Amino acid sequence: MENPPETFIPISRFALKDCLTHSAFNQLGTEYNTYLLYFCAWRHQHYRNKLQDLKALYLPFSPDRDTLTILNYTTKERKGMQHKLTQELSTLLKQANYATINQHDLETIFAKASHYGLQLKVDLSEFDEVLLFSRGASIKQEERRTLKSMFLRKETLNIPIFQRLFLLLKLKPEADRIQEIMVEQSVNEKKAAKILKKYRKMLPEQMSSDVIYLKIFKQIPHIDLEMLFPNAQIKLKPFDKLKLTITAGGGTAGSVVAAITKLAVVANPLAIVGVLLGLAGVIVRQVTKFFTQRTKYMMILAQNLYFHNLANNRAVLTLMVDRAEEEEIKECFLLYHFLAHSKEPQPRATIKHDIEQFMQQQFAVTISFDIETPLQSLLNDGILTELPDNRLTVLPPIEALAKVNLLWKNAIV
Repeated sequence: MENPPETFIPISRFALKDCLTHSAFNQLGTEYNTYLLYFCAWRHQHYRNKLQDLKALYLPFSPDRDTLTILNYTTKERKGMQHKLTQELSTLLKQANYATINQHDLETIFAKASHYGLQLKVDLSEFDEVLLFSRGASIKQEERRTLKSMFLRKETLNIPIFQRLFLLLKLKPEADRIQEIMVEQSVNEKKAAKILKKYRKMLPEQMSSDVIYLKIFKQIPHIDLEMLFPNAQIKLKPFDKLKLTITAGGGTAGSVVAAITKLAVVANPLAIVGVLLGLAGVIVRQVTKFFTQRTKYMMILAQNLYFHNLANNRAVLTLMVDRAEEEEIKECFLLYHFLAHSKEPQPRATIKHDIEQFMQQQFAVTISFDIETPLQSLLNDGILTELPDNRLTVLPPIEALAKVNLLWKNAIV
């Protein structure tokens, strides 16, 4: 089953602007190109202000801050700032044409086994806040030997991936989590604290419930999503457990039987010590095999995180604001262009269809054009008008350029 078209426009604003201004049917005059340039600068100013607001909001939660803590906030104030930050980021991500990965989707993905041979488990109840967004669904093909072909030949595997993945995490405070465990497992506070310590033994020591972690990744297979969580526990697959049980268990049992047989006929103390040392060596070797397999899995995990990470924490804010600005500008370009070329006002459905058809014919790209975001943007700027019958119209380029100039003069920098 194919994925439905996305709202993401996989063409740069520069390529799109060049195409629109040099297209054969462009009859809007020289002011059109100037208007597009000025409009870009105006929207950049808008998103620059938004970035400054986000930085100020995120500062109390940043794990990488290198400035003194001058402003102090109460627990209630921090809770309010945390809620506002997640709301603002959710809105920004949607403007950047990212889609939410909801709880049901997450549980479905977690239930599947990884193509890398990793079996991971993540306890989401450890987190006070989890926010996941993705953009760019595609399929990556890999050839691997599988059990289905008895490992005799390679088979082509279709692996669904997220081209871009946003992750926000905030750990629950220990006190809150202990209270939850006391209720869930009907234990006292001391016992709950011990259980929590066991749950969090895999977490990095520096991880704190006072901060919010932001991450952006690229080209992440759906079924490897669990490896992005800091509390992911590596487990061996049933096949690997069976293999290790047969080799380790069988080898060790055989060595024990052989050792007992030798001890039964040997009376020399030195010989007995030698037999026991040999037995210990066999056991150590089999245990080492187990940990070697685990280390192999951890190496795969580390390599994937290293090569797929794009940005962390405050850098994520800058990247996402840039992506949201880029998407809105492209959407506004397209909406203005097609309305400006129309001889009469047009309904939403007609303009949306025309834009999607243009993208398909011009760039061989299938999208679901998000008309509401640019419509609201151009309405707010006074460049677009919605008539009583819900049809849309825009100012001609020379008037739109004057409007943008006026907005610049009235802007508070």
